[in-house]
Amino acid sequence: MHINKENRSLSPHLYAYKPQITSVVSIFHRITGSLLAIILLCSSILMNLLGSFLSYSFIYAIFTIIFFLVKIIFYLLLSTVCFHSMNGIRHIMWDFGLGLDLSNLFITGCLVVSLSLLASCFIILL
Repeated sequence: MHINKENRSLSPHLYAYKPQITSVVSIFHRITGSLLAIILLCSSILMNLLGSFLSYSFIYAIFTIIFFLVKIIFYLLLSTVCFHSMNGIRHIMWDFGLGLDLSNLFITGCLVVSLSLLASCFIILL
């Protein structure tokens, strides 16, 4: 039997589907997890490299010059931690078999996004 390779369908990709709250939250959970892991690994390496007092004074000078930018970066990191934590609680609920219905998936997805925004805003305002 001869199969024509030109008529074979390609496997669907992300662009073939309409974005839904469940898929977007899942993709961002993976992205924030990878980002937080990279930051955790790089921060320990950078702390070992910054051994001298001159290095700390250089970092202090940079932070004072571009304080506004550093503050925005810290707020973004805080929001990624809040989002990843809230969605992690959602995944733990799934491991126990809770909230696996289609209607609950949409509700918990919206709840994760809203609670992570509220938590990050609350922590920023403290």
